[in-house]
Amino acid sequence: MRLIRVYSNQASFKTVQFNRTGLSFIIAKQKDPGSSDKGKTYNGVGKSLLIRIIHFCLGAGKKEYKTFCEKLTGWEFSLDFEIGNKKFTALRYTDEPDKIILNNEKLSIIKFKKKIGVLCFNIPDDISFLSFRSLIPFFIRPKKESYISYKKPGKTGSDYQSLLYNAFLLGLDIFLAQKKYLIRKEIERIKSLENNFKKDSLLKDFFTGNKDVVLTIIDLDETIKKLDSNLKNFKVAKDYNEVQVKADKTGKELFKLNNNILLLQNNIDNISKSLELSPDITKKNITNIYNESKIYFSENTSKTLDDLENFYEKLISNRRIRLLEQQNKLKLEQQNQKAVAGRLQKELDKSIKYLGDHQALDIFVSLSNKSAELKAERDNLKKYQDLQTEYKSKEREAEKNLLELSEITELYLDEIKSETAELRDYFRSLSKIFYPDSVAGITIDNNDGNNQLRFDIEAKIESDASDGINNVKIFCYDLTILFKGHNHKVNFIFHDSRIFDGTDERQKTDMFKIVYDKFTDMDKQYIAAVNQNQLDEIKKHMTDKEYNRIVSQSIVLTLTDESNSAKLLGINVDLGEKY
Repeated sequence: MRLIRVYSNQASFKTVQFNRTGLSFIIAKQKDPGSSDKGKTYNGVGKSLLIRIIHFCLGAGKKEYKTFCEKLTGWEFSLDFEIGNKKFTALRYTDEPDKIILNNEKLSIIKFKKKIGVLCFNIPDDISFLSFRSLIPFFIRPKKESYISYKKPGKTGSDYQSLLYNAFLLGLDIFLAQKKYLIRKEIERIKSLENNFKKDSLLKDFFTGNKDVVLTIIDLDETIKKLDSNLKNFKVAKDYNEVQVKADKTGKELFKLNNNILLLQNNIDNISKSLELSPDITKKNITNIYNESKIYFSENTSKTLDDLENFYEKLISNRRIRLLEQQNKLKLEQQNQKAVAGRLQKELDKSIKYLGDHQALDIFVSLSNKSAELKAERDNLKKYQDLQTEYKSKEREAEKNLLELSEITELYLDEIKSETAELRDYFRSLSKIFYPDSVAGITIDNNDGNNQLRFDIEAKIESDASDGINNVKIFCYDLTILFKGHNHKVNFIFHDSRIFDGTDERQKTDMFKIVYDKFTDMDKQYIAAVNQNQLDEIKKHMTDKEYNRIVSQSIVLTLTDESNSAKLLGINVDLGEKY
């Protein structure tokens, strides 16, 4: 893949035509370099914006271009490029950023990236995370943050993803990298499950060692067995509560009846006693009483006593008859109540037997819920028990697999020493131009650490960690990927002016000399956005002939702050985005 041209449907836009091979420089100038006007800087003329526009045309996510699209409504941006011998044009509208037109075919962003990814990179089907958008930033770093780390030019995500991208472009076995990643992910999954169990209040005592899982499960099984047996023989009476209410009512009525029968019996007994205590007074008794008192009774008096005796006997007889009638009435009432009590007693006995043989539905439900709770508790403990077994088994298996994988990796790295030496030596040869006395190179080692990373890949220049050295490291690494890397068909590097910031003048000069030497007569492109002051610095360390050959003849576009029309977009617009 090489970049040919960037243009727009807006006449004010400065079309950029790149040299098909060799060097192409986009220069940012100030009209008055000595001006104290802070608004007049190299920033804002559009050199970094050009990189964003190229990424826009190459399927960058629309979320990162929200303000860009809102402020530039009606704009269309096109990028002409080549892959192999085939020419392509990618056209993207700010008004419809979800689509890209590739050679007159309208595609969704996803389909576009997939299609271009197949054309530019040899990505295996069964490897996650590798994609066109994750790899293209190594060749055209999109943002300011891209110049912090040589191995993280874009949104790399995790350290594993960063390793995967770099290993892929350096030609390492990414399946070895993925294997360790998957093993570690499985271990993390098991640990996550264990941690979730540790948060369960039921299991806290088991994790602290206060309870024994096996014995607790045995106790729960026994309790559940008893409950389930009771439930199996459980006779549910849907009318249990109604029968119970009726039985309670019958019991109360029976109690009242029995009390009444007892009261009747007391009354009957009292009448019997009254009958037994009836007075038996005769005329003879009365005569004896008067005789003892020496009272004389006349004949008439005697006759009167006879009448009185007859009257009293009749009175006593009537009283006895009345008591006997009353007693018989009470006995009949008692008999009737005893009959009712007998009937009620049978009903009560029947109800009690029914309630004894059956149980209420709510009791059945309560017992069922209790059984379910115990089963859930037992199942959780068994899951925990299974998890412990699984974790130990997985841990042993993972340790075995990691050990075997480490041995395989060691053998693999030993077998590709010549290939890794080529990467190391190319990077080293470049860095030695800048720092001849520093130890430098790319090292690739087996990573046996407790992490997801299979390889330790380090681009080293042993010196202080100044911005200048970091920029040199990025510069050397990017060229190493381009010229000595693998699995890609990208034939260009595009650097922003940030690659030169903070770098010593002589080292900047060396950068320009190196790219001229490496890209001249090569079927590859080196493109860079450069500030005029940076060119002024390197000019001091070149002959006029060198400067003209390396720089002047390679300038494809000059942007200035002289007016809005001299900037890339040709208009005054605040995109409100830092890039």
